[in-house]
Amino acid sequence: MITRLKSAAPDWDAKAYQQFSRLRQRPVNELLDRVELRTPQRIYDLGCGTGIATQVLAKRWPRAQLLGIDSSAQMLEEAHRLPINAAWQQCDLLDWQPEQPADLLFAAAVLHFIDGHETLLPRLLGQLNPGGCLAAHMPDWRDALWYRLMLETLDDGGVGGKPLGTAELRQRMAARPLLSLEDYYRLLAPLTKSLDIWETEQLQVVDGKSPVYDWVKVSALRPVMQALSSAEQARFIYHYLMRVHKHYPQECDGHTLFAFKRIFIVARV
Repeated sequence: MITRLKSAAPDWDAKAYQQFSRLRQRPVNELLDRVELRTPQRIYDLGCGTGIATQVLAKRWPRAQLLGIDSSAQMLEEAHRLPINAAWQQCDLLDWQPEQPADLLFAAAVLHFIDGHETLLPRLLGQLNPGGCLAAHMPDWRDALWYRLMLETLDDGGVGGKPLGTAELRQRMAARPLLSLEDYYRLLAPLTKSLDIWETEQLQVVDGKSPVYDWVKVSALRPVMQALSSAEQARFIYHYLMRVHKHYPQECDGHTLFAFKRIFIVARV
């Protein structure tokens, strides 16, 4: 079963997402380095956002038919401004069906928002032409210190140390939609001609008054903020920032060190 993280929420903050665009592009480059397609004719950039990956894809394969898909109107508004040869489509990935099979499905930092990878990834492989490739990278943040601090704040950030939000929210945020590397192999190997799976942990050097919070507020914390009332949001931000500043202090040179782990998959059918 595939499910989306529930939300009836405001759109993504495209401007804030662009704040760390250089660092967000780095895993895109790392992923593309392992994609060995010479001349893909049709490329879909799933969860394209502001087009950080789309413009890299357009530069590498300028003659390909390139379509960026995203559920966010704000993100696509930013992407439309890029001077690249690409089309754009607003659509939830769970509802999306390609009109024609793909030579490359590229998914940068999006599939971790969708549960049910045991069903989702085989379905995506089924939308490829023979010889086509699914290339994805997914933040693996469930054991990260900043994520544990978020869970702690939900548990005791309310009035008198009580929990914030609903029990369903806290349970959902503690869940683990990603599989282990071994389980991804067991799932995908029978369906593929070649399969490359790896994990990296990048020490990101970030700047700003609260750069760790600025990074995660537009992605991992978004479901939290959507589910809390205004008063609960204020309490959450206050207590979460106290924890983050304690555990992620500025270095002597003014930078903040922010370790970030990702899973990469390149699967060719």
